[in-house]
Amino acid sequence: MFRDRLRIHLREARRTVDSLIVEAPLTAALDAREDLPPTPLQECPVCGKVGLPERIRQHRCNEYR
Repeated sequence: MFRDRLRIHLREARRTVDSLIVEAPLTAALDAREDLPPTPLQECPVCGKVGLPERIRQHRCNEYR
């Protein structure tokens, strides 16, 4: 889900940009997206922090335990 949202936002930004200077980093970001780790990121249902599942379980959100 996170990867799909990231791809959508990056592609839309690249599609609407008028500057080649900005387009190049957006293209590089889209390419780098393919190298993201296979572990899906998880979002804390309370505070919205996003990260690897084991880190979300250990983060300091007092409501999430």
